[in-house]
Amino acid sequence: MNRDGNQTQVEFEARAILQASPRALWGLVADTRRLNRAIGLPQLTYTVTPADDGGSNVAAAIRVCGVTAARWREYPFDWQEPWRYSVRREFEGGPLDTLTATVELRPQGSGVEVVASTEIWPRNAVGALVARVVGPRTTKRVIEQCRLFEQYLLGRAPNPFPQLRPRALESSRLVVICGELIAGGQQRALVERLREHLSTAPDEDVSSMRAFELADRWKADRHEILVLFLHATAAGLLTLSWDVLCPNCRLPNDEYHSLRELKGTGHCDVCNIIYDATFDRLVEVRFAAAPAIRPTSGATFCIGGPLNTPHRLAQVSLGVAEPERTELELEPGEYRLRIAPVHSECVLLVDETAAQDVVELAIRDGGVSPATTVVRPGVVTIRATNESSHVATLMAERWEWPDTATTAAYVSTIQEFRDLFSSEVLSPGLQLGIQRLAFMFTDLAGSTAMYQAVGQARAFRLVQDHFRILGLTIRDHRGSLVKTIGDAVMATFSSPSDALAAALEIQRRVRALDTGGLVDASRLVKIGLHAGPCLAVNLNERLDYFGTTVNVAARVEHECRGGQIVATDAVVDDPEARALLSDLNVMAEPYATELRGVSGLTRAYRIVRTEG
Repeated sequence: MNRDGNQTQVEFEARAILQASPRALWGLVADTRRLNRAIGLPQLTYTVTPADDGGSNVAAAIRVCGVTAARWREYPFDWQEPWRYSVRREFEGGPLDTLTATVELRPQGSGVEVVASTEIWPRNAVGALVARVVGPRTTKRVIEQCRLFEQYLLGRAPNPFPQLRPRALESSRLVVICGELIAGGQQRALVERLREHLSTAPDEDVSSMRAFELADRWKADRHEILVLFLHATAAGLLTLSWDVLCPNCRLPNDEYHSLRELKGTGHCDVCNIIYDATFDRLVEVRFAAAPAIRPTSGATFCIGGPLNTPHRLAQVSLGVAEPERTELELEPGEYRLRIAPVHSECVLLVDETAAQDVVELAIRDGGVSPATTVVRPGVVTIRATNESSHVATLMAERWEWPDTATTAAYVSTIQEFRDLFSSEVLSPGLQLGIQRLAFMFTDLAGSTAMYQAVGQARAFRLVQDHFRILGLTIRDHRGSLVKTIGDAVMATFSSPSDALAAALEIQRRVRALDTGGLVDASRLVKIGLHAGPCLAVNLNERLDYFGTTVNVAARVEHECRGGQIVATDAVVDDPEARALLSDLNVMAEPYATELRGVSGLTRAYRIVRTEG
């Protein structure tokens, strides 16, 4: 007997040496959602409640036939990518007191030694018997799963989690819809890839799909996959949701199946924070298999493992007055050392010119110091001391967000989205911020004189031909037509380079119009471009945009004469836009101008294609 009359702690360990690198293996063994399911652990029910210190408490339970079989407090995982992770569970009653599970990856020559261990404090003699069954079985199964990972990484097995593949899916509806998508113009190879994915992928991989991630995995064009997913949703193959992500853990907290349901703020139970739901960062479009096509269990096996938050390099808990030493291997870039529950952070800059490789971090109730520090690349040592009055969690995180998220702002610039989901609008009065979009305004030059010169019928046909060119070209360049105002058009793009490429192509196509010599097509269309922050709004039951950026873009179009393109520095100074101008042998002639309703001078460029 030990520890307040409880049974003595028992430890179990299993190990293996594998032909794999720690980093490659980490991407599989640290995926605890899949790992726990693959090794036969039961599904869990989680409850998150606010804690007095400003953080949160996580309780987990196993339920069998509606009855709670075990319940425990789950402490935050500790980990250091790609070397180790562990989790501690403190049980509420029952035969076990506490359990700590750990996985370590130790370099071993050109391979890695995997060590899976479990430490259990039984509460009584029954607990001691349970521990001697659960401990060895769990550690052994982790090692067996790692051997499957090894075969996958060596190219000898097609799937790292073969146990998670569903039984053969035979859905005539799936076949019919895929045939309709192909008949409707979607690429056969991509549709077949989607059909195979829906038929054979684990539940986790079809219940919250990121279009760009799958495009990268399939070595396909991201835009084409997103368009396919939108058409597949409209056809009933997939469902679409608007997920609001927490800015700290970057996990979805609220899921809406209609844009109108979206709220302006979100709340993360685990991080215990309230935040603004920005349209281009924290609102993401995800897809799932339609239940009629591929039912999924929706079971949860883990919510706190390392790959739940892949931007997080390390996470460690510090008791009051407890020091902690953590080593990280960092590349040049920007990171943050974030502290919970004090909601404070230290910005960590990794720069080749820095001399030091040690960070001394002091955690206090009022925050963390220093607020910013600079270190050199390579192995960086973080020495942290918790001087606060609460247990603290130190998280070392990558600053950059991955570009694999299909943000709401991006999707809203896709013409196929507006065509297929025209009823998807924000609730009236809701305004969601967007850091940057590119806007195009066009108009016909001298349209009144044209109507008088060529007559109403011919002028109308010419205007319709011009609208057709605008619509097709905007769509071809991953943009969307927001609205028409008389002969004018407002369009939006996710990047300045796409807007600029579309503008150049519009002028080329318009110049090729056959006007019968009645109108000079080379002087027919004026185009203005600008980029910057804006607000997404509901205007007349249409997804629209508002703000200074939109106003400036409209004013820039008035700077044009027929046949011209005028763009602001926000467009031309974009690196991809600059490269486009160079590749196409196009000049950007700078000038400064006063725009009506805009204070100060605006730097603008007349875009001139060099002939020959």
